[in-house]
Amino acid sequence: MKKHLLLVGTLAISMLSAQNNEGLKREFERQNKENSAKFDSYVAKKYGSTAKSADIQKTIEEEKANLAGFFRNKPYFYQADDQNQILNTNADALTTAGSVAGLAGSFKGEGILYTIFDGGRIYAAHPAFDNTAGRITNKEAATNAYSAHATGVASIVGAKSSPLTATATDGTTQTGNAMGIALNSTMNSYRFATTTLPGNTATSTVFEKILIAQPKISNHSYGSNSGWTIATVSGATALVWNGDYYPATDTEPYATFDLQGTYFTNDQNYDNIVYTNPTNVIVKSAGNYFGMGPALPGGSTAPKYYKDDNNNPVLFTATDTLPATNCGNGGDCIGPGSLAKNIIVVAATEVITTNNYRYTTSTDVVKADYSSAGPRDDGGIKPDIAAPGSDIWMASTAENTTGSIAWQINSGTSMSAPQVTGIIGLWMQIYKSMFNNADMNAATAKTLMVHSASEAGTVGPDAWYGWGYINAKKGAELLVGKSNNTVIFNEETLNNGSTNTQIVNASGSEPLKVTISWIDPEFKLPGSISWEAAYNNRNSRLVNDLDLRITDTSTNTVYMPWKLNPINPTAPATKDDNTVDNVEQVVIESPVAGRSYKIEVLHKGTLVNNATPGVTAPQKYSIIVTGHTAGSLGTKEGAKALSELAVAPSITKDVTNILNAPKKSTFTIYDMSGKKLQSGNINSEKEAINLSAHPKGIYIVEVKTDKDVVAKKVIKE
Repeated sequence: MKKHLLLVGTLAISMLSAQNNEGLKREFERQNKENSAKFDSYVAKKYGSTAKSADIQKTIEEEKANLAGFFRNKPYFYQADDQNQILNTNADALTTAGSVAGLAGSFKGEGILYTIFDGGRIYAAHPAFDNTAGRITNKEAATNAYSAHATGVASIVGAKSSPLTATATDGTTQTGNAMGIALNSTMNSYRFATTTLPGNTATSTVFEKILIAQPKISNHSYGSNSGWTIATVSGATALVWNGDYYPATDTEPYATFDLQGTYFTNDQNYDNIVYTNPTNVIVKSAGNYFGMGPALPGGSTAPKYYKDDNNNPVLFTATDTLPATNCGNGGDCIGPGSLAKNIIVVAATEVITTNNYRYTTSTDVVKADYSSAGPRDDGGIKPDIAAPGSDIWMASTAENTTGSIAWQINSGTSMSAPQVTGIIGLWMQIYKSMFNNADMNAATAKTLMVHSASEAGTVGPDAWYGWGYINAKKGAELLVGKSNNTVIFNEETLNNGSTNTQIVNASGSEPLKVTISWIDPEFKLPGSISWEAAYNNRNSRLVNDLDLRITDTSTNTVYMPWKLNPINPTAPATKDDNTVDNVEQVVIESPVAGRSYKIEVLHKGTLVNNATPGVTAPQKYSIIVTGHTAGSLGTKEGAKALSELAVAPSITKDVTNILNAPKKSTFTIYDMSGKKLQSGNINSEKEAINLSAHPKGIYIVEVKTDKDVVAKKVIKE
């Protein structure tokens, strides 16, 4: 079969990626110019070079503004992804004083600035935001229309309490509340479209706007659909295939490809932004494309089209083999731009209406039938998290430059994403209050979200709900645990060629659970790639592959992290070596109380940054450990072979000694963070350990035989 070339060079980040934002700005400017030139060529082919009517010119302007990129010669475009939910996610526990043990006061977004990238301007004069002056700042020119979608998304993040009533189609009266999560926060509003910002002469893409805005927390309820979509063609509702399609000929069979699940140029861009700006937390909707296609109710009789090289619809013939319905195998219909490693992608669920609107068990969570599913084509876990997205009350407005006061009930991942955004912003507020006004970086935010998530779907992560159902209260409890040292919650650094190790004793009262996450360099796509090579590419998009392991020190049993199977998206997660995710979690459901477990973070290959290929660089990561006893870097008792072992003196200025260790045993020295400092073999009954090169503090001396392990504390004065 001939190769159908998929050109990505016009959007690809250069092989020598920028190390700073100035370099990123230059790269995005280059992308914008090259896309503009390619778009002009597309317009000339599709619409001709003669004078165009006002309607066609308006269509061209809208397409150019919402251009997301090109695959092959076809453009693809951004589109919007459309107070019980607050109880579902336990967000009210953060906004109500006394609801979280150890957390003083209430948190309603004071001092937190959200940035909303959406289809138009937020209507700042809406009473949903009038509880405090100046809550909404529009950064786009006033010639841009207000957006019902943007206004609704902003209200989900932080509208004031807004009780409402509505009349349903059956004539019944419904009541609700459009109250948001961060009621006293402020928000900046940008369009995701390419526009000219006030004071500028050149246009800015959404990626350039992110660099300008420098948001700590931003919401992106938009995406692109690279499979089947519903559209109007020649005045009739139709199904249109956005992927590639070549009808069969006398010499070749038909060919169809798509970018559903494909890590592509915009994913590369998001990853590059977050790697360069680690405190930028980007939350994005998963999309509403599940089930679109011939299997959709009514889809069998609807006219069906594919796009030719000029993006014109071509009717499928009766003998053509149709591409499969989106997520026809239960997964693989998240579009490019929502598959980046370093962002948080949100799926939608139905609102929980039982148990006083509270989550009690995984079966309470029901997937919204429209919510796009993963995983990424390499098996990477996407979406990352789930939140309520159906029948959400929200503010609205007329879509013009005047604006108006309106309300609506809407459904979509556009509604679930801002709930996650709002909750993470409140976690940021709590984090600042507890840790000297420090910023929570993207890895820490994701680790907290994943570790605190409530189970949804199958055990472990899955292709519908990601790591589970967001739990605002549990996340706050983990932050309290970090502040009082009852949980391990740290930001660590893994050096090239090293292993970070920590010994904990299991409490036995709950699972021993460890989660790590890191901000990975962007995966650099080649300048051009065939459709065949891009479609369902299973090669890992990880650059720095960290590994998390837990070892039972009594049995030497090694526990592995979760992973998904991209070939069978709905299969339950298994536990094995994960080579595709920059989040890893290991869970021991029933650890033995008091037993010592070794937590190790190591890596494959060479750790690098995104600036200079082949140059080694340490990798920072965030880690949370729960299910251990407080201060449980300690000793395993009752090890017969090591029962006579001692470390003396236990307080020293330079040298201590390992006494009475069995022959052929080994020792390892750790600091209190679990970092491995030195190791060696024990060759005598008195093995000297020199600590002179290390600062004052507490150290762990671990001695291990082939069957047993003991850890002793030493204080260096």
